Amino acid sequence: MQTRKFVKVLTSAIVGSALCASAAMAADFPSKDIKIIVPFAPGGAVDVTSRIIAEYANKFLDKVKVVVENRAGGDGVVGQTFAAKAKADGYTVLAMTSSVVTNPVLKETQYKAEDFAAVALYTDDPEVLIVPIDSPFKTAADFIAEAKKRPVSVTIAGIATSHHLAGLALEESAGIKFDYLPTKGFGAQLQAVMGNHVETALWSFGEGKKHVDAGSVRLLAVASDKRLAAFPDVPTWKEAGLNIVRWTTFRGWGVPKGTPKEAVTFLADLLRKVNEDKSYIARMTEYGYPVSYRDAAGYTEVVDDYAALAGKVIKKHNLKQQ
Repeated sequence: MQTRKFVKVLTSAIVGSALCASAAMAADFPSKDIKIIVPFAPGGAVDVTSRIIAEYANKFLDKVKVVVENRAGGDGVVGQTFAAKAKADGYTVLAMTSSVVTNPVLKETQYKAEDFAAVALYTDDPEVLIVPIDSPFKTAADFIAEAKKRPVSVTIAGIATSHHLAGLALEESAGIKFDYLPTKGFGAQLQAVMGNHVETALWSFGEGKKHVDAGSVRLLAVASDKRLAAFPDVPTWKEAGLNIVRWTTFRGWGVPKGTPKEAVTFLADLLRKVNEDKSYIARMTEYGYPVSYRDAAGYTEVVDDYAALAGKVIKKHNLKQQ
């Protein structure tokens, strides 16, 4: 009986200690800088938006700050692996994109999508169809007509990326053909388009908006369910006859699975405050990144939907990244 009583007392003490630790964590978080891991090189959309967010997030923090750390390599695998294996305490946050879903399916990784918990989404960036400014394709209809006759060259950022998957989905939905020219990133894509080394490109709207604004490339169609306010004359992919309602590049925050709920709630609330800041909204809109905040539940839904859609394309084409 005494042994049983001792165990009961010990168990109560342990539970009580855990609750106290949890309460202390809730009260103390954050007590040091929060690191945002960007698993790509500086200059891309994930890096740019992460740095904008950090700038505004730090206005809401006292004595600590959000810092951005680039850990590029392996199409996101290096940084994603680092984040997955980090201590689940809320101080290491992954700039989480669609590659978290596709990388473990397409190649050997030391993590899977389920190793991360969604915190919140901050932008849902539509894919766009782009051509050189002096292209003979003046409209999406011109492009589709030619692409039905022969494979049209298209530059994409990597094989089996969301952009490549978008091209494969378009081939099936619109009955067209592409000749793919993969590159290491947006910069190389832009050079290929502006140098007339390729006939068209698939990239996210946010990355290319300033070049559309400058008149250096032409926007033919956008993969959102409604036309963009900035370009009301440009049709959606559905309207153009490409027969895909929506294909977007999502960007948000994720943390290692097991991160305390208090930390996740704090981070989600911090990102919500940033996304409600009028100056931040104006800045993101200027760059071409749609502001579309979703909490953890909403972001999880977006990730799951993309996993189902992309999974079908990957399976059909038996894709594997090199």
